[in-house]
Amino acid sequence: MSQDRWEFCYVDTLRHECIRFSAQGMETRKIKKDKSRADDNKDDAVGRFIAELGMDGWEIVSGTADVRPVLFFKKKAEE
Repeated sequence: MSQDRWEFCYVDTLRHECIRFSAQGMETRKIKKDKSRADDNKDDAVGRFIAELGMDGWEIVSGTADVRPVLFFKKKAEE
């Protein structure tokens, strides 16, 4: 019986970045505004990025609603 393996990430909505954790290590990605994709501001870019995570198979598992809103996601690791 095999165990499911997972990758994790969180989106920091104030710092406009995504931190991803996998067996290969940690990766930080800044979320940037892209006018060609209808981003009027950085909040639009964060919303688009979160939607893209969902399209790529990431599931939201938790979040905070305090001074520094953070959303946590997981996705099955590829074999």
